[in-house]
Amino acid sequence: MEASFEEAFAVAAQKLQAPKVNETLVMSSGSYSNETLYLLQRFARTVLNTNALGSFDYYRRGTDFFADKNDLLPFAEMFLSDKFYCIFPNVETFHETSLQIPETLKAVYEILNRCPDTPKYWFNTSDTLNITDYYAFFRSVNFYLIQHHLEKGIYVEVLGKNYDAYKQALMADDYAALLQKNNLQDADIQTFVEDLTSIPAPAFIVWEKWLTEAAYHELENMCMLLDVQSKPAAGFLTIKSELNSQGLFDMGMFPHIAPGGHKLDAPTKQKMENVLGVTVCAEAVDVPATLDRAGFRNVLLWNALGAEIPQDIVNQLDKADFSVLQTAYLPDNANLYDVILPANLPEEISGTYTDTAKTPHNFVTENDNILDYNNLQQITEIAKRFGIMFPANKDDIFLEYISFMEAGCHSSERHFFK
Repeated sequence: MEASFEEAFAVAAQKLQAPKVNETLVMSSGSYSNETLYLLQRFARTVLNTNALGSFDYYRRGTDFFADKNDLLPFAEMFLSDKFYCIFPNVETFHETSLQIPETLKAVYEILNRCPDTPKYWFNTSDTLNITDYYAFFRSVNFYLIQHHLEKGIYVEVLGKNYDAYKQALMADDYAALLQKNNLQDADIQTFVEDLTSIPAPAFIVWEKWLTEAAYHELENMCMLLDVQSKPAAGFLTIKSELNSQGLFDMGMFPHIAPGGHKLDAPTKQKMENVLGVTVCAEAVDVPATLDRAGFRNVLLWNALGAEIPQDIVNQLDKADFSVLQTAYLPDNANLYDVILPANLPEEISGTYTDTAKTPHNFVTENDNILDYNNLQQITEIAKRFGIMFPANKDDIFLEYISFMEAGCHSSERHFFK
């Protein structure tokens, strides 16, 4: 049945009252502004008494996709790269399947089009390596590099941390088993390494959606082993899946991450409580394990553009006492939700977004907001019914969350072999 915003807010507030710690699951896609994501995690941790946060895209893939900005290849330097190693679909793939090209990939295609003379190595084509397990591939390359004493440079000799432990663990691995996972031979790795090491400034452009957390780590390790990050126009750039996937990290939409991208430890929790003046839920929680045992009483899903929701989260809806979906597109299984709130499209609400190179941008509305309550106001209105006032203006929200950002060099946290 249809209801007014006020009725929906009242029902949500009544059903969500007084839950036990981590009884409520709050998940979001990366299609929201930083301001919305910040308010959502604040609502969860300070109103709903839960730290069970997550995103559909990173669910069961890990969340350590968090390279330092200084270690990523800037877009502008790609024009000077000597060769692109492309781990993402080419344009023809999207044309053949009639799928829409993601916004996050369009800028990359534009750069590649402007570099017609720069060689491109597209994985999984007829004349390149066919890779299905990128963790096994990058790890086998790293094994080969160290086995043949090809590792070099400042990260191996000076800057890299945990190198000896990583090397010991890597060389104890089963190289043949790693090769088998991609049906490769040692000669395949040898040929690839010879090509890679002959390029002065190689650039790995990777669609993050294709990597697990472990594969991401081995890509970082490979670049450090070859010293490519220290060279201009060389290194790696991982392309996020959605418009503001980076904002999920920056705003703290994961159990172990606080706003600002910091580890949610005791000092950070105390700082949040000092700034906000309320108790912050920072209890550790294993979201997938809790879902496996149907352990969430409430489920809140913020999914403006209709990202695919993992099936075990959908399965939880039947077992939950109360569920809310915010979306701009009514799903086929709408009957599973107790309350559905309409969401703004990104172009209907202004705010800040963070690109894949971790550069923030101000986003200005292109279309008028037609909702009585926009994405930000919906969260603040529900919170108000708990007797808690949130900042509702995007500028005030911006000023609040940047108070958790820390300036300065964080070199002690960088350059770990994992």
